[in-house]
Amino acid sequence: MKAPSVLLINPWIADFAAYDLWAKPLGLLYVGKFLRSYGYEFQLIDLTDRLRWNNSDPATKLSGRGKYHKTIIPKPEAVTHVPRRFGLYGATREQFLSALQNIDPPKAILLTSHMSYWYPGVAETVKILRESFPAAKIILGGIYASLFPEHARKIVQPDHLITGYGEKQTLMLLDTIHEIERDYSAIPEFDDTGILPWDLYTKINAVAIMSSRGCPLHCDYCATPYLNPRFLQRAPEDVISEIVCLYEQFGIRQFAFYDDALFINKKRHIIPILKGLLKHGVNAKFHTPNGLFAREIDPELAALMKRAGFQTIRISLESIIPKWQKASTDKVSTDHFELALNNLENAGYKRSDIEAYLIMGLPGQRYSDIEKSIRYVADLGAVSRLASYSPIPHTAHWNRAKALGSVWDDMDPLLTNNTLYPCATDDFPVEKFLELRQLSNDLNMSVRKQPLKEDN
Repeated sequence: MKAPSVLLINPWIADFAAYDLWAKPLGLLYVGKFLRSYGYEFQLIDLTDRLRWNNSDPATKLSGRGKYHKTIIPKPEAVTHVPRRFGLYGATREQFLSALQNIDPPKAILLTSHMSYWYPGVAETVKILRESFPAAKIILGGIYASLFPEHARKIVQPDHLITGYGEKQTLMLLDTIHEIERDYSAIPEFDDTGILPWDLYTKINAVAIMSSRGCPLHCDYCATPYLNPRFLQRAPEDVISEIVCLYEQFGIRQFAFYDDALFINKKRHIIPILKGLLKHGVNAKFHTPNGLFAREIDPELAALMKRAGFQTIRISLESIIPKWQKASTDKVSTDHFELALNNLENAGYKRSDIEAYLIMGLPGQRYSDIEKSIRYVADLGAVSRLASYSPIPHTAHWNRAKALGSVWDDMDPLLTNNTLYPCATDDFPVEKFLELRQLSNDLNMSVRKQPLKEDN
């Protein structure tokens, strides 16, 4: 009997700007891996796969990150006031249609979703899928589907919508569609072990890795505890095996850790992982687009990071103002940050290669709060990277923004786009946020031009 086949789709990004930082649809791939273990076969169309659609230049092909191709489309009504061009990022419409022509009509299509304000890309993807495969059942999951389920049902109109962990839910739904019966009593909700189905990509030069699911902290602006109620770390041996396999069999030399709390329980997790990779002779570059916890970067870990090939290091500082540090669960202080910088510098890193995430645009945050933090980072010789706040349902700051009138329950998710500075006020207008961005850019440029310190 032929195994049932399912089509996996990673949709377009729809936004004013987008840049690929080694991103891959990890949630969708985890669902695919899970389904494969229960007898399903599938094909993948990743509309943001720059290598497949030939929209990456030689330099970014080597680094694994770079610019997406942008197709300009009319701005949705909710954001017509924004003086920027709106577009779909990834494959062209013609490339998508051509890829669909090579696929046998599936009974079911699994579609993921990412940033909630990217939903026009999801809707446009579904529109084309409906035209190409009118009989297929479209199943939508992912972040947007979980945070704005009613909006997704109304706008995207999938046949089925899945919120939260999608692995077992999707298996049961697909079994119903394909008229398959099985005992679900011993089947786990999900399984994070093993290697993701990277063989679905015809070309691949960089891989995103998740060594854990969730985060033990509960920052006021973050929805991770809602989306991932449990914090679970994979066994170090399992992570090592995955990376070694990708290194040896796929020739991957660029890895990006997408954990929310990579360094938690470091002596039982990241330290054994790095030691294991060194033991296996893995000579690769590792990147951390998500922020690292400064308090965990001691001399031992800093030295291991350098030896293992950590290249892109971004530390979650968020703010030097105590009020906003508390909003970040007090995960970092200025003392922690300065000690981490010293340890990384002693391990062989230049301070100007270390970036500090600073959050701006929180409800009630002042211009001076952000300015002080930017100047503090520059004074220490590091680089500031401003992360604009996006209001997210099911977080404490959503409720605060709601009390200030910046968000409301039935608002269009497009208005939560962080590039719009949703919590801007008359006292702290958008122009001031742009001024802070310019300050950060100017100081970063000065930091990078500073000569290296001479050894005594």
